[in-house]
Amino acid sequence: MNSYYDNILIKFVEEQKINYTIISNLSYYIENLSKHFLFVGERLDFNNLSNHKFVKSEQRDISFDAVNFIKKLLEEKMCSKDDAIIYIGDSLTENGYEFYLNDLLKIVPFLVNEIPQHHYLLSKDFKKIICISFENEIEFGVVSR
Repeated sequence: MNSYYDNILIKFVEEQKINYTIISNLSYYIENLSKHFLFVGERLDFNNLSNHKFVKSEQRDISFDAVNFIKKLLEEKMCSKDDAIIYIGDSLTENGYEFYLNDLLKIVPFLVNEIPQHHYLLSKDFKKIICISFENEIEFGVVSR
């Protein structure tokens, strides 16, 4: 069953005509997230990832910084606009969602302004991750193997 936040997210992406896939069972992704990424307590340990990037947004509306952060990753060729990304929230959304990174530029402002939770944007191959925290921190890292 969808939460209120799942319903408003689905409504938003459909209104924007954005392609997406609902992932109702996140166990595969959570299991692989734990397998590929190190955690310190309940937080991802970005310091153990290569190409680590960090921004602490001082703006009241973190969406501007989050969109620019993703654009910079695209400009630096750390990511591609055609990368399939799995969106996982940490508490308020029941489902995960698959989007293309380019579409996230339209979705991120909605996510951070309307769904008050940590937002994890995981590459489908489990090598790259972006976290937009409820504390206005944005981080990126790549698993080095």
